[in-house]
Amino acid sequence: MPQCSNGSAAIIPQRINSGGGMPNKRMYAHDYTRVGFYMITIVTAARRALFGICRDDRVDLSPVGEIVQRRWLEIPLHRPSIETNTLVVMPDHLHGIVYVKEQLPKPVGDTIRGFKSGVTSELRKLMHDPTLDVWEEGYHDRVIMCSETLHAERRYIHDNPRRYCVRKSHPELFVRVNRLDNARLPPGENWSGVGNLYLLEKPEFMQVQVSRRATGAEVAALGTAVLDQVHRGTVMVSPFISPGEKQISKLVMGQEYGSLILINPSGFPPLYKPPGVYFDLCAQGRLLVLSPFVHTGHQEPLTRERCLQMNRWVEEICGNNAAA
Repeated sequence: MPQCSNGSAAIIPQRINSGGGMPNKRMYAHDYTRVGFYMITIVTAARRALFGICRDDRVDLSPVGEIVQRRWLEIPLHRPSIETNTLVVMPDHLHGIVYVKEQLPKPVGDTIRGFKSGVTSELRKLMHDPTLDVWEEGYHDRVIMCSETLHAERRYIHDNPRRYCVRKSHPELFVRVNRLDNARLPPGENWSGVGNLYLLEKPEFMQVQVSRRATGAEVAALGTAVLDQVHRGTVMVSPFISPGEKQISKLVMGQEYGSLILINPSGFPPLYKPPGVYFDLCAQGRLLVLSPFVHTGHQEPLTRERCLQMNRWVEEICGNNAAA
């Protein structure tokens, strides 16, 4: 498998089918009979927790969940050209990576539909309920095009039980709130937020804005000033986009009490969760993600005008007491 050309774990863009149930995401130009890795996500009907429960940041599978796991691992018995590479069964969904070893006669989706149908048939017989709905309609897939993406997806899958259980323990910190009404927020925009909304009530805010041309010495000097403010309880506010801003965010996250307000340039997709290390910061009540943008279903270009606008909003939030 080739490496990502930019060294990142980027996902190939996909389209969204606006039907009922779970959105089906497919690449228009991709041949789904081709050799390759595919990450598959399937959720239960009405997001019912049929497959297990959270315990100690892991998922204990129910008998139903064990059937789902067994059926997934049996896919190669029916489709020898497919390996069920990685799997985690969650209470109300599953993530799995399949590897198509050789050209398929039919698209890989045919196998996924067969898996879902087989699970439903077995559970209907087991539960003596011929009308039982197990799955939401459709499924979600990501075409994995390089080794970095494959490693990132595997890490995500293996960490999913912990993240899921954390969200269940702190549900209020992962709910998107729309039409926020707070005097701190710049007027005239429809603000939404995910995370600890009480961070907006903190008395002290500091803007973090770092030019891409900033030297290492300049970033280090700002980091010293930021740490001094963090120890006083000041909340750092920024889009955290430039390398220097990301470096400052990591510095703050490494402190015991540092908090961040992050401006999201793309809006919030359905079932949004803060990505990467921001997830754990959110679970600790130390993060608020804000955005006035509407999520469009695809990656918006991060233009200079959008960056300047976000920095102006940050300046307003911080009461025009900006640190450069």
